[in-house]
Amino acid sequence: MHIGIKILSISSVFFSSVPFIYYMNWFQGDFTVTVHVAPAVVLVGQAVTLSCHLIGKVPANIQVHWYKLERNKNTTLYFYNSTAKGTELGRAGDRHRIKGRYGNGVVMVKLLPVQVEDSGQYVCAVTSDGVYKEDIVQVTVPGFGSAPRLTIEHNQNNSITLRCTSQGWYPQPEVRWTDSTGQKITAMAETRIQKDVTELYQIHSTLRVADTASDTISCTIRNPLLKRHRKKVIAISGFFDVEAEHGIITAVIGENAILPCRLITKYLPPSMELQWRKVGPGKDKTIYLYLYDEISPLVNSYPQDDKCSMSYLSPNGVNSREWLRKKYEKKAEVFKGKEFGKGNISLKLNNIQVEDKGKYVCSATANSFHREIITEVLVIGKKGLELEKADLSNSIILSPQEPAQACPFSTAHFIAMSIIVLKPPNNGISTSSIG
Repeated sequence: MHIGIKILSISSVFFSSVPFIYYMNWFQGDFTVTVHVAPAVVLVGQAVTLSCHLIGKVPANIQVHWYKLERNKNTTLYFYNSTAKGTELGRAGDRHRIKGRYGNGVVMVKLLPVQVEDSGQYVCAVTSDGVYKEDIVQVTVPGFGSAPRLTIEHNQNNSITLRCTSQGWYPQPEVRWTDSTGQKITAMAETRIQKDVTELYQIHSTLRVADTASDTISCTIRNPLLKRHRKKVIAISGFFDVEAEHGIITAVIGENAILPCRLITKYLPPSMELQWRKVGPGKDKTIYLYLYDEISPLVNSYPQDDKCSMSYLSPNGVNSREWLRKKYEKKAEVFKGKEFGKGNISLKLNNIQVEDKGKYVCSATANSFHREIITEVLVIGKKGLELEKADLSNSIILSPQEPAQACPFSTAHFIAMSIIVLKPPNNGISTSSIG
């Protein structure tokens, strides 16, 4: 749409100092100016293209000026002068993300990546031999933030605290909490919404629940401009924790070491990830990973005794939900049977060597609820055993004796035991097969 210059914006001084025939030429000429924006609504971080089309008989001598309307001073994006073979003027500090070009009567400007401050009106002004024409376009830059991160904490008074966090929103979003029936419980929450240095909004919302019959609680964040939302649901009936009696283990070279870890859970989440990994500066090496799913357990009937099977079934085969690093196939063992039924998910490392020293993490994750503990393994020679016992009075020294309940990792063993740990019957733990 062609827009002529607004007469009201021209001062009386200007009219008195410029011949009438000259400013009347602003509304004449054999061409029109039309601008387009694609897309009209562009998300933060994406690209937007502004195009100015000169339609009709375009004079050879023209100047095209793309600029943004500002309250105090207009900001130049791109300037083209046919007599000077083209001149580009980008905003100070923004030339690396503004690209402009002229060709065949079209002046295009591309902004990438766009920011919140890029929202506003943009003008393409064309001047040629006393003729002035312009068109204006609106650019809207909303932010569709990150998916909510929903965490859960236990309190000593048997209540729970849910925390919902997200960032990257614009304009200011709406936060809504609901239970499993869809009832709004937002009034119970404490929500803080604030801008960061990029003018995007960050959300920190806390909900404390003392007693509820709801199985799930959801946190929803909605962009009112886009009319789109992101939602996160957490099952509050699947609380669990992991713990260990000792945070430091001193092991003797050539002997075996047990890294303690106990899973404490009252109710079963529909799925859970159990993992052992070794961590250190610049490295994070997974030793064992198991993805539990109650809908389709891999193995649901296996003798639940405490004796070790002589055979070894490699979990690196067709089983896609259980994985053991090949290096640890003969080195790593896990408790099973009655011990596993008590939540004992400890890791046993055979034939300790110097390279086994370091920090090991036992973790459990379900419904964005994550718990982990870190156990540090110190390795000494047999001659230094007595000295280490004296120096590390707060740690445990492992004896060379092996517990009868520890068995090699295997797909059949671990999965059957996982079902027992995570899904006890109402009257307690059972060691019978689950069909």
